[in-house]
Amino acid sequence: MPSIRCCTTPGVARSRVTRLAARSGAALTLAFCLFAGTSHAQAPSAAAKAQADTAFDEGRELFEQGRFKDACDRFELSMKLDPSPGTLLNLGNCYEPQGDLLHALATFEQALADAQRSTDKKRRQVWSDAAKERIASLGKRIPELTIDGAEAGSRVLLDGNPFEHLGEALRQNPGHHTIEVSAPSKRTFTKSFELPEGQRLGIHLPPLEREAPAVQASAPTPAPLTAPPAAAQPQRRFGIWPFVAGGTGAALIGTSVVTGLMASSKASQLKKECADKICDGSLKGVQQSAHSLAVATDVLWISGAVFVGAGVTLFVLDHRASESVAVQAGCFDAACGLQANGTF
Repeated sequence: MPSIRCCTTPGVARSRVTRLAARSGAALTLAFCLFAGTSHAQAPSAAAKAQADTAFDEGRELFEQGRFKDACDRFELSMKLDPSPGTLLNLGNCYEPQGDLLHALATFEQALADAQRSTDKKRRQVWSDAAKERIASLGKRIPELTIDGAEAGSRVLLDGNPFEHLGEALRQNPGHHTIEVSAPSKRTFTKSFELPEGQRLGIHLPPLEREAPAVQASAPTPAPLTAPPAAAQPQRRFGIWPFVAGGTGAALIGTSVVTGLMASSKASQLKKECADKICDGSLKGVQQSAHSLAVATDVLWISGAVFVGAGVTLFVLDHRASESVAVQAGCFDAACGLQANGTF
């Protein structure tokens, strides 16, 4: 019993029946069975034929799983081992869903040509009818592209490949495409576009713009060698006064610490010797001394703080020169201190 080789599309039961689904939107389905065989004069060996049948069956399973590229590989192997128009029809069916409509159409056309050379009248009719149906359905979907207007001497690329048929309507696969036009001393023109199924598109190339001439930068005239100027020393507007004020303030604060300790000692003595906050007359001198030391401590501490602040301010002003700075020392609303107005 000879083996049966079928042509399938998605959704076909795993049988020896071929279903060719028209993809033009009409959902036309043809079912037929094809006996294995070749349209060529020389028949393959039994081993080659068995391998071809196995690869064919594997291709059908992969096709039904939607693994179209793998299915194409198996059908191509089957064609190599045992060529058949039925295998070509299956091969075209798995090129089509991958978007390669041109390859699919060429495969169907080859299947038609091989089928018409078959000596088996029945198989020739079945193969030819199936191929003609697929060619007619697919031919309506393949768009045409016309490119013209290229200047003499320019180079036109379509999707990175040379395009030499300017002015001719050529079939192209639908989808995204890119045109690139270049010429010597001209700016390259690039255009991307979408080519829908079943459409005819014409693109007229614009004149290429000239490239701007390159400007050669002249070599700068070397400057005469001179000794670098000495770094200007910053001018000290306040001289040593920042240091004098800071040192004086530090001395006053140090003295206030001493007098504060002495006042604290006197206060501790009074607290110890005065019972119920009533002090003996002999302690009057101690009370006056403690009070004087406390007042002196406050005066020394405040004065020292003012002088230290003045020294710091003058030092900052010396290092951040300002054209309009006013410094004023004295007692203000809340305390005594140094006030500086200006931009720092």
